[in-house]
Amino acid sequence: MTARPRAVLVAAVAALVTATLYAAPAYADDVTLTDPADATGSLSDIRKVTVRHNVARLTFKIRFTDLRPASDAGPSSAQIYVDTDSSRNGPEFVLGTGLQSGTDYQLARVRGWDGGVGHPSSCPHRLRLDFAANQLRGWIARRCVQTPERLRVAIEMNDNYDGSHPITDWLKGPHKWTRWLAAG
Repeated sequence: MTARPRAVLVAAVAALVTATLYAAPAYADDVTLTDPADATGSLSDIRKVTVRHNVARLTFKIRFTDLRPASDAGPSSAQIYVDTDSSRNGPEFVLGTGLQSGTDYQLARVRGWDGGVGHPSSCPHRLRLDFAANQLRGWIARRCVQTPERLRVAIEMNDNYDGSHPITDWLKGPHKWTRWLAAG
């Protein structure tokens, strides 16, 4: 091989390596969990959850039995708890939302399971209710939860359709977490 073709080959390999290093997709750790039909009497029973943690965002999709845009009686809601510090008991953040059309949502700092909720966060986070697909989709920018290397979530649904018999459903059980998810 002469010097000219060798130089072209070396340049092509260098360009390919550089493109691969800089164009590679960001690593994301994710988990998908199914939840049994255990909140009988509630249309908002949690059925399946997918959570993904990457270098930019924490994303989640929560599927329910039969998500409805309106309720004839009391409302239902969901809370996505985020744990970023294994040395502290309970979550450090919570994203709460109603599960009917027109409800609002907010992300706030919390102190464990029984601690008070702080002021609503103004950092980037979004939720969308999709009644046709019976799901809630959303994301939280990692900087909103202090850009942890790893985190885990717990999800709770409350249904107050019948105020005398409120229904609570937790993914995996009360105060149970997903496994730790690394940002990559």
